[in-house]
Amino acid sequence: MRDDGFTLIEALVSLAVLALLSLTLIGGLAAPRAVWSRQDAGLDRTEAVETAQGVLRERLQRAVPITMYDRRPPGPDFDGLAGQTLFIAPPPQAQAGDGLRRYRLSLDAQSRLVLESRNRMALDQAAWPERQVLLTGVQAIDLAYFGSAQPDITPRWRARWSQQETRPELVRIRVFFPPGDARVWPELLVQPIADIDTECDLDRASKRCKGR
Repeated sequence: MRDDGFTLIEALVSLAVLALLSLTLIGGLAAPRAVWSRQDAGLDRTEAVETAQGVLRERLQRAVPITMYDRRPPGPDFDGLAGQTLFIAPPPQAQAGDGLRRYRLSLDAQSRLVLESRNRMALDQAAWPERQVLLTGVQAIDLAYFGSAQPDITPRWRARWSQQETRPELVRIRVFFPPGDARVWPELLVQPIADIDTECDLDRASKRCKGR
């Protein structure tokens, strides 16, 4: 026979079992939190890419084919290279009173995908006062333009679109991330909607649009 109650050994064993159960419970609660954190991070990355694509799609679709009559041959104010694109478009609704803006999409020295802009009539045509960082940590970008261009008029994808008589029919934007980066950029194809410079009132003497 032994006295009622726990012996010292039994008490120690009970405490050890309780501690083990507590650790198991804490670990079980921490695992879902880690999964949720990873899911949240994944959603944030996906939303950032979707937001960037939405901005570019909206700006490029609304690009205005302002005719440059001082070029030979005359053509739209649109210049595209593999690493950057320059075009004219109205600003977002929040800046609707600012008039048409010149935009430049490029990858800067800090590996950021940026969309810069300035008023098309600004006196300083070298500065880009408005700068929107679309994505950070970008490894490279690849821009291409589809359509018929001189001297080869066969419709195809081109790495350069400069001083042409028309704008490209499509603009393709590819963004690449460093190895190990979980972000994915679905290939973005944008078709500029307007193809006629309806705002041009041509001055035949100067061969320029009045007021431009």
